[in-house]
Amino acid sequence: MKRFAVHVWLAALICCICLPFVTLHVGAAPCASCTSATLTVEERALWQGIVNARASAGLLALTVDPATVALARDRSTDMARHHSFGHVSSAGTTFLDMMPAYGLTGQLAGETIQRNNYTDPAGEAARGLIASPEHHAILFDPHYRIGGVGSATGNDGIHYFTIIVIEP
Repeated sequence: MKRFAVHVWLAALICCICLPFVTLHVGAAPCASCTSATLTVEERALWQGIVNARASAGLLALTVDPATVALARDRSTDMARHHSFGHVSSAGTTFLDMMPAYGLTGQLAGETIQRNNYTDPAGEAARGLIASPEHHAILFDPHYRIGGVGSATGNDGIHYFTIIVIEP
């Protein structure tokens, strides 16, 4: 339970736009579970960046989970709709509070969020999340096996991304 609390605490501290500091391995094999039926183009690009970086670090791939994708999309949509950026939704709940409504449970769970208005928003989000020590600690935790990614764009052109990872 302590690992869970630490990751939630780390996730709550991360409410900033991270600048890109690393290069992704673009030539890596595509994510087998990332189909157009499950992820949008932006979501697939961000997810693939994380999957590639985890593989380069010798970690197992994360499996895309449809319920986790739905929760991540709802988190991103809420931020885009309300022009807010944080780990607490407009309704005052966190992703942990929302997990049971999506049928999600787990030993450990983490959320990372990112927003930007770059011309390659998903690529910049991936680079920024990977370069940030706090985000990296969550996304590269070897205990996580499943996850989901969600994206939404506000009417002001800002792209919001949420990645949720879970140890089942």
